[in-house]
Amino acid sequence: MTLKRFSLLLLSSLLISVACLVMAIYYFFYLPGINAEVVDQQQQEYILLKAAFSASAKNLTTLSFDYAVWDSLVEFVAQPSDEFIENNLLPNAFEVANVDAVFIHKADQQLVWQYLDSSITESASVLRGFVEGKTKTNTDTLLPSLAEISAQIASTRHGYYVIAGQLFYVTNTTILPSEGKGEIAGSITMARLVDKEMIDEITGYSMVKFAIDNMSNSTADPLPSNDFFSQDQLKVVNASHSWLIRNKFDDQAVVITVHHRKTSSPKLDAVSVVLLLLIITMIVTFSMMMLSRFLISPLIHFNNNINDSSNDNLMTKVPSQHFIDEIDNVSNSFNQLLIRFAEQQNYLETLTVQDALTEITNRRGLEAFADNAITAWHQQESGFSVMMIDIDHFKLYNDRHDHLAGDKALVDVACCLMETMACYNALVARYGGEEFCVIVQDDKMESITHVAERLRNAVESLHIKHDVDGTLWLTVSIGGVVVPKLFEHAEQYLFHDVLKQADKQLYIAKKTGRNKVVLNVFK
Repeated sequence: MTLKRFSLLLLSSLLISVACLVMAIYYFFYLPGINAEVVDQQQQEYILLKAAFSASAKNLTTLSFDYAVWDSLVEFVAQPSDEFIENNLLPNAFEVANVDAVFIHKADQQLVWQYLDSSITESASVLRGFVEGKTKTNTDTLLPSLAEISAQIASTRHGYYVIAGQLFYVTNTTILPSEGKGEIAGSITMARLVDKEMIDEITGYSMVKFAIDNMSNSTADPLPSNDFFSQDQLKVVNASHSWLIRNKFDDQAVVITVHHRKTSSPKLDAVSVVLLLLIITMIVTFSMMMLSRFLISPLIHFNNNINDSSNDNLMTKVPSQHFIDEIDNVSNSFNQLLIRFAEQQNYLETLTVQDALTEITNRRGLEAFADNAITAWHQQESGFSVMMIDIDHFKLYNDRHDHLAGDKALVDVACCLMETMACYNALVARYGGEEFCVIVQDDKMESITHVAERLRNAVESLHIKHDVDGTLWLTVSIGGVVVPKLFEHAEQYLFHDVLKQADKQLYIAKKTGRNKVVLNVFK
């Protein structure tokens, strides 16, 4: 299995595990908690709405009580007068107080005076009949009974009632002197229709959206059974909850429906699932890019470098700055190892082109240098010169002084040649045995002759004792050729051809007396 496949498998397994864990947390821990929170929020909306209903009716209850303990009203009930009505019971005052109906009855339940707003004209008679207990289904009355009047028991009755299919808030208070004590003169009843204006008012108090529907117009199926003003505990999450507001003494009722702000628990619909899959795909892609960029690519680079080194012996450094510290450390270690390997390789390559005895370039190194010189000559970039150098009577020197002395003489001659040619663009190489070869990047006969004579004199100046043919010191014979830069059909010739002519000149030098220089132009 490749590293990429293993990483993909590992990452996929991790993502699947995380997805399963997230789903388990969502369904077993998060969702139940959210459901409980939503149910609690809907319960709070229900409680706020009930409180708003009570707060909205409180003003009317207070107003009814204020009128009931008004001494002037007590006198009016006993002796009704138009003057009192014109001066005190003004319709505009009731309109401002949002009172839709006012009924003043004597203690014997006889109507003394009434006020009816135009908005309830159609249901006015039904409302009065309801208050006085004269409807078909109403066997009770909101007015204080004759027994309560006889017993002089002060009372207040109020609540939300369904009258003629509409919801009213009705409050009735016994009329007493301002001290709140004394003989009951009668009662005052005030009513307000729960219309759009009152619904908006209650909505403003509670910040809860709700609707009131008649039983026949209600869309609820089945109809709710719980009373709105009971202490009802919500248990499930719904978009809306409905309750009944019903009269205790007849079958009239309306349905009040609360439309919750938070209507349902979070669900994974098709769009959410597609979006989630898209996000997971993006996460997988991004994670693979990061994994490939910071982990896989450096490892693959390492592997390719090792494979390349096994194929063509070439190794390149890898980047040494990585996001992951461990990869960075590995890359630094790899590069240090590569440097040591290159040093060892250079050392080995040096050994292959270096003569073991004299430590100058050997014949293999000479051939590599010569190839470059020949290439430049073929391209007419530069000419060059080649000199073959042979130590005179070296076999005799070995026979007289032994091979160790001969080796030392070879080393001394090689060093002398190297030192002499140090200021020239040249290569000094041991060609074999006691022979040396010098390649100089110069094609002027005069300067090459000067160089060759310097080499010959330098070796003789070493004063290596070797008494033969009338000379006291070890000497060399030099033969060479000068290869001019511009040469017709130069590409037909190789270094071997040049070397052959230089060797021929060396042969002439040795034949004509040794310890001399013989040069010629390449032909």
